Amino acid sequence: MAIPSSSAYLFLLSFFTLSLFLAISTAESESELELVADLRALQSESKSGVIHLDDRTIAKFLTSPKTPRPYSILIFFDATQLHDKTELHLRELRQEFALVASSFITNHNNSNTKLFFADIEFRESQSSFHLFGVNSLPHIRLVGPTAKSLKDESEQMDQGDFSRLAESMAEFVESRTKLTVGPVHRPPILSKTQMGLIVALLLIPSPFIAKKIFAGETLLHDPKIWLSGAVFIYFFSVSGAMHNIIRKMPMFLVDRNDPNKLIFFYQGSGMQLGAEGFAVGFLYTIVGLLLAFVTHLLVYVKNAKAKRVAMVFAICVSFWAVQKVIFLDNWKTGYGIHGFWPSSWN
Repeated sequence: MAIPSSSAYLFLLSFFTLSLFLAISTAESESELELVADLRALQSESKSGVIHLDDRTIAKFLTSPKTPRPYSILIFFDATQLHDKTELHLRELRQEFALVASSFITNHNNSNTKLFFADIEFRESQSSFHLFGVNSLPHIRLVGPTAKSLKDESEQMDQGDFSRLAESMAEFVESRTKLTVGPVHRPPILSKTQMGLIVALLLIPSPFIAKKIFAGETLLHDPKIWLSGAVFIYFFSVSGAMHNIIRKMPMFLVDRNDPNKLIFFYQGSGMQLGAEGFAVGFLYTIVGLLLAFVTHLLVYVKNAKAKRVAMVFAICVSFWAVQKVIFLDNWKTGYGIHGFWPSSWN
């Protein structure tokens, strides 16, 4: 009777162990499904699909669940008090991050549960910033399913990749998660209603405009307009205005040591403020206008003395302007420009 009793005991013990294992596995699976459901609910509440996290929800979705988690979370670290720091571009990058999130959700028909997009605000979640080891912004970090240490095992996006905005963020996601983000859907500049209104406004005066064009009475037939446009294009080209637009450079900075003082000229070759470019462009434009005056207008003056006075004035002003440009370049970059006499003059 001992053998059957031992067999029955072993059978009951195995059955109990298996049942307990299945119960634990089922409970963990249900817990994971609940976490995914909670993330999808928070995602649906956001207009862009970006979930707003804080210290409590970081613990709920990242630090408390066991690894591997059934999802990854891409986190944008934000600080609203720094949005006025134009050199950080936090507001623009946050908008681009939202574009990636909404595009990812749209391209996957709102059915993907592998990746979620979230943001954290510094004032609300300073503990989470410390937990991730974030001490500078902008900052984007991907927390994968197997990441246990949020600081050491999550993957940070290189700050040098922010230049291409949403497209570089999408490439970062695809390279780290092996998921396809798809095309980034940017909103149109003008809505259909606005486009229709513009077309209507253009069609109404079109007969009157056509009559003026055929009669040669428009502003485009005025040489002064073309002259002004040429000067503007010249100034736009030499002042670095395109650089300011592309890089979104501010016109000036506030001095950190004295908030009441503004900095219009930044010493160092790594950055150029808008005011610097406009100042140098103004000097270049003066030289160009004087050159145009000497070669196109002064030749018609018959008084030789007046010609000489005008030539000396143009040379002196041009020399002053070029000297200022050289001085500013040397002050900013440290590079000097030296003149060399022909060797035969020595």
